[in-house]
Amino acid sequence: MNRTVKATEAEFWGAFSSFCPPGGFFDVQGNAQRAIERRLVEAIDALLVPRIGEWQASETWRRELDVYRAGIHSLVFSAASFDPEFVPLLQRLLVGEHEHFCILCQVLPSLGAPSESRIGSVAMRSNRLLVSYPLVKYLNGQV
Repeated sequence: MNRTVKATEAEFWGAFSSFCPPGGFFDVQGNAQRAIERRLVEAIDALLVPRIGEWQASETWRRELDVYRAGIHSLVFSAASFDPEFVPLLQRLLVGEHEHFCILCQVLPSLGAPSESRIGSVAMRSNRLLVSYPLVKYLNGQV
């Protein structure tokens, strides 16, 4: 497992584009990509909904759609709802037909908070993690 920790959120976002799935991979899948991604969404929901509830009209988490079909599934959590155990559980979903996807988790003080107040972020691929050190500090209770 390759783990990369970036000192700041700015460094995290600077490294994120090269961490993402290779361009063009999902174009090759064509219409099948939508069905594959739907199954990933269902697996994520099966994991998170029993723990923190539905995302629709939620104050704990939301998903952001992959409108560019880039294979990035983005989840935004309030700090109170984000459990560090979500990282290995979500990453385990990135196998088989989902191994080329990326799951991005952003943690905010609350869902209504501006993105500039982001506590930190973590991105997962099947065999790689990219995380901002501010999130590590927060999860370790150092902030």
